[in-house]
Amino acid sequence: MERRWILVAALSLFALAGGAPTYAGAAAARGPDPVVAEWPRWPFPTTCGDLSFDPVAAFSGPTGVETGTGPAEAALRRAIDEFRFPRLPRRNWRMLASGSKEITFAQGRLPGVHSLTVRKANGAWKFSAYSSRCRPTSIVGKRSAVTWTLAGKTKLRPGVRRIWIDLGPGPCASGMSQNARAMKPVFRALGKRLVMIMRLRPLPPGAYTCEGIFDPPLRVSLPSRLGKRRLFDGGVYPPTPVIPHKPDS
Repeated sequence: MERRWILVAALSLFALAGGAPTYAGAAAARGPDPVVAEWPRWPFPTTCGDLSFDPVAAFSGPTGVETGTGPAEAALRRAIDEFRFPRLPRRNWRMLASGSKEITFAQGRLPGVHSLTVRKANGAWKFSAYSSRCRPTSIVGKRSAVTWTLAGKTKLRPGVRRIWIDLGPGPCASGMSQNARAMKPVFRALGKRLVMIMRLRPLPPGAYTCEGIFDPPLRVSLPSRLGKRRLFDGGVYPPTPVIPHKPDS
């Protein structure tokens, strides 16, 4: 009950602040997502919560699941009505992942979509979680990826073998260094695209606070010279193209 009141209060404050963000194509997000045509293969499952799913299959599939007659679809309609952000679309939802006790739905166009989860408890499907801008996170070896960006000292030239990166946010770790927990990069070559995925080693059991982390750039090695390939951060689907930092003028 406490969680629900916190969520309602947060939604009210958000509405007063100007409402939900708008996404390109959200009002006409029917059918397959155009991103799938650009990235028709993805070697890893992804997640927008607890359940994992194949992003290519999920975003290639039909929308309009909110018109279904099942109890989970009815729970989705109730959740949209009860917890709706201003301008949250009521139509063209798709199913991302389905389990025996949890189902995750999504609406909108990638890279950022609305995601809404319903959970089965005491025989009934009820609202569980909502995100206003989910970017499906890649899962490699049962570990969720973290995003990364190119650090300022790196220049992406054809002969480059080592790059410097800044890791994106990870789980709360009481100020522990993310660089110290960084796992070996995972690479996948997809045509002339080189995808690199970064993950963090799991934390020991215990409670952790969320504190700011100021790690220096982390050096990583590519599997071979970059050549004419384009480099992408594969921490999310669709992956993010890596753009070299311009030198200060």
